[in-house]
Amino acid sequence: MLEATDIRVKFGGNTAVDGVSLRLGRGEVVGLVGPNGSGKTSFLNAICGIVPATGSLTLRGVPVPMGRPLKVRAAGLSRTFQTPQVFDDLTCVENVMLSGERFRRTGFLGATLGRRRMLRDEHERTERARRALATVGLDGMWDRPAKGLAYGQARYLEIARALAGEPAVIALDEPSAGLNAEETNRLAELLRSVSEQGVSLLIVDHKIEYLSRICDRIDVLELGRLIASGPPERVFQDPAVIEAYLGT
Repeated sequence: MLEATDIRVKFGGNTAVDGVSLRLGRGEVVGLVGPNGSGKTSFLNAICGIVPATGSLTLRGVPVPMGRPLKVRAAGLSRTFQTPQVFDDLTCVENVMLSGERFRRTGFLGATLGRRRMLRDEHERTERARRALATVGLDGMWDRPAKGLAYGQARYLEIARALAGEPAVIALDEPSAGLNAEETNRLAELLRSVSEQGVSLLIVDHKIEYLSRICDRIDVLELGRLIASGPPERVFQDPAVIEAYLGT
């Protein structure tokens, strides 16, 4: 579903990501871990087209140009961020509807010459958004303004927006940050159910126990380089990984 090859990111004279390659199969859950400053978020930003980078990216077997976030999104890669990115003045369902791509008939001509088709498309987008909200447990809050949500609910709202776009791959940057133990367990169950529907997940996080529960593979970065890759039970016992985290 996703193949990133020899990804490199530089900021001035500093190399944040140094030739990292990563593959994701259909429905596979991969955790991307490493100490602070190891290049995890920079790698996500690179494959999503947010920062300048070199290397190559394919999604569903189709090459996608680097540095073009709209093309990356259209090819099937959605993204969530360390801090939930929601629009406070919009309702929950309106926030989720922003992930849709069917806006061709929402302008003046669509509203006049193609009104029936526009209304049908709008209805489909609304229903898709409400289904995504139900998936993450926010089905009773679709008409509430996002600014009234608790932090954990805003996190789930962002995941619902990613799901509503019907992506092949979702990249999640620290989705469990700020969640308590109960919320983290619920998140783990949600992400596993999403992967069982065939959506591939690339997860950056620091909670090792939670990652071990849901990930098929763990890739470890240190100073921008990939130093280990494999099943969680093996990777987290790797001396190189232990040294990278603990310095001993």
